[in-house]
Amino acid sequence: MKANQLDLGIQAPSAVVPPEYRGISRDSVKLLVLDPSTKTIRHAIVRELCEFLQRGDLVVVNDSAMIGARLLALHNGTPLSLHLAGELGENLVLVERREITGGPDWTPFPLGSRLEVVDGGGRIVSSGVISQHFHPRSRLWVVNTETSWYRIAQHIGRPIRYGYLTDEFPMYSYQTIFGRRPGSAEMPSASRPFTLEMMATLRKIEVEFSQVTLHTTVSSHEVDSAWEEHPVFPEWFEVSGTTACRVTEAMRHRRRVIALGTTVVRALESAYDERLQRVVATAGWTRLLITPEFPPRVVDGLITGLHDNFTSHLALLYAFVDPDWLKLVYRDAVQSGYLWHEFGDLCLIANRYEKGLTSS
Repeated sequence: MKANQLDLGIQAPSAVVPPEYRGISRDSVKLLVLDPSTKTIRHAIVRELCEFLQRGDLVVVNDSAMIGARLLALHNGTPLSLHLAGELGENLVLVERREITGGPDWTPFPLGSRLEVVDGGGRIVSSGVISQHFHPRSRLWVVNTETSWYRIAQHIGRPIRYGYLTDEFPMYSYQTIFGRRPGSAEMPSASRPFTLEMMATLRKIEVEFSQVTLHTTVSSHEVDSAWEEHPVFPEWFEVSGTTACRVTEAMRHRRRVIALGTTVVRALESAYDERLQRVVATAGWTRLLITPEFPPRVVDGLITGLHDNFTSHLALLYAFVDPDWLKLVYRDAVQSGYLWHEFGDLCLIANRYEKGLTSS
């Protein structure tokens, strides 16, 4: 897939503050409902999701919780920011180099040089040695650390914040009702609008739920050429035996498996056993990319945010939706006031089953 295939030709408006700061509740953000089989759309709000799901649907959620993955550091006395991008081992971490102001920094680290993590008062709390450049087309570096930087981050780290946000927001703004296993560098944001009240309503209509874990890495790298020229970042995931059985049972009885977030798609598809034709209990690292060339085998539908040009998340959507139609839908979404990014609106992509989605 070439980069120009990921150009939607739109200028997507960002949600610059959480919805609570805009005077609405989490579950009042917009919901764009797409039926790819009939190429119809509906506009709703997330609280109305019960109108589009049905008895027997299995919604799989990500129970990973976001940590404060933005750290202050020194390299040869020069201050900079680091984004934690993956804990490869107890004392081995993947980091993204950023400018002290938060902007991208492509300056190479000399191998063998030291990084020192500092707290808000400038006190050195841990150090590490640069051991490897993860990939020539990335800002990611492998660091051998004297202590776990992921544990340190849970005490002194700040949420990763990109330039479209207008302010710093407290950590609870980045947590979801499902998050119970700390480890994500960025919020599994499709879950953010869900509330306990919504869950109760969905259970009343006999929508079922199960969970997986996938700890997200950073998402700030742009695809500016062919896929094969870009790195695929490893992410740790786990699909339990219980979830594997529930998903396999839903597949067997032709009930819809709906992924709440692209992270769930990657986890379930990584746990699919082609020989057995089922999902199996799995834990480990995945570099799986879902694209039109490698479409999903498990997941029937997807609840997700709206995704930017030139990203792997957008390529994943193309595995569910015809790219030319999605471009038209996204242009309509811009005109209809939908907002992008972690505090923005959601999209449900699911084909209508016999008693499933209705369209207008």
